Amino acid sequence: MKLEQLQYLIEVDNCKSISKAAKKLSLTQPFLSNAITSLEKELGIVIFERKATGVTPNQNGQVVLTLARNIIDNMDH
Repeated sequence: MKLEQLQYLIEVDNCKSISKAAKKLSLTQPFLSNAITSLEKELGIVIFERKATGVTPNQNGQVVLTLARNIIDNMDH
C-alpha cells in the first residue's frame, strides 16, 4: 500500500465517482479504477460499491477511508 493509493481512495470518496476523481487527480479513469481494484485485492476486501450512478464505500470501505484520512492528516502535520 502506498500513500498515493490512500489519496486516491479519499478523492474517489469525496467525488463519489471514479471518473470525477480521475479528472481532479489528472489521471485516466482506467488507471484510477485499476489502482483501486489493485488495492482492494491487496487488502482482500471490497472498498467501494460500484454502480452506474457512482461509488459508495461499504462498511469495510468506511473503515479503510477513516484510517486513510487519519494517515494523510498525520502526514500533513
